[in-house]
Amino acid sequence: MRQQLPTLAELAGRQHGAVAHWQLIELGFTRSGIHRLVLAGVLHRVYRGVYAVGHPGLSVEGREMAAALACGRGAVVSHWTAAARWNLLRPVQALHVSVASDRRVPGIRTPLVKQLHPHDMTKRDGIPITSVPRTLLDIAGVADERALRRAVNQAERSGWLNRNAMNQVLERNRRRPGSKQLRTLIAAVHPATRRTRSDLEVAFLLLLEKYRLPQPVTNAMVMGFEVDFHWPGTNLIVELDGYEYHRTRAEFDNDRRRDASLIAKGYVVLRVSDLWLDADPAGVAEAVYSLVTSGSIASSE
Repeated sequence: MRQQLPTLAELAGRQHGAVAHWQLIELGFTRSGIHRLVLAGVLHRVYRGVYAVGHPGLSVEGREMAAALACGRGAVVSHWTAAARWNLLRPVQALHVSVASDRRVPGIRTPLVKQLHPHDMTKRDGIPITSVPRTLLDIAGVADERALRRAVNQAERSGWLNRNAMNQVLERNRRRPGSKQLRTLIAAVHPATRRTRSDLEVAFLLLLEKYRLPQPVTNAMVMGFEVDFHWPGTNLIVELDGYEYHRTRAEFDNDRRRDASLIAKGYVVLRVSDLWLDADPAGVAEAVYSLVTSGSIASSE
């Protein structure tokens, strides 16, 4: 047994200090040998058939690895636990592991899923886990719209919102709860599907109408500049940012120079992105209302 201990230490090092009974058997340990290691304080039971090596305390990563091991071969961390591991959402106390069986482990939430597609599984920090697209799909079935939107936006900011991979997951799971909602959010966030300028202008005007806000002049001339929206009698200008992925660097720089010139002349320039308009329309409406009705916004013309 002594000659197997270095191999055990190596395995535990790769798995954040957690090992499974079946792995110990594969390393050559006998059942009686495993029992002796438990009595000697080398192995500490975490779940049935899963042990912490060397000491009972496990890191967050170790606990997640132990949970996956406890659910058997092919089990992967999923749902809220996976979303936290990918830094899409804040961690939750419960551990979620997807298994293709009705296996239940006390202390672990094991949603029953059909056999996961190979592309739905990967590793992060050495832990078996659902891919980002699959994680978003799983979250879509249980999360409220606000949490799902936060997860999708974070995936996009992190560069993990691969459009082709997302489409494949959604096509394989057309009838899954939340798939329609996820598809809508992906379309709103992903750069390749963002609105045209005219669509964005219409959406903004409809938002003003919905919240009963004053209608502005569209494509107005202010101090020699053409702006998207201006409310006569005020210093408020709204510019819509829906072209960030389709514009040149020079155009982006010119817009900021124009903003600086208008601000220097006493105007307030509020930039509304298509992402903001889609994700938080009430917040956009509140910002516009606050500026339009503010006593500090007086005309400079």
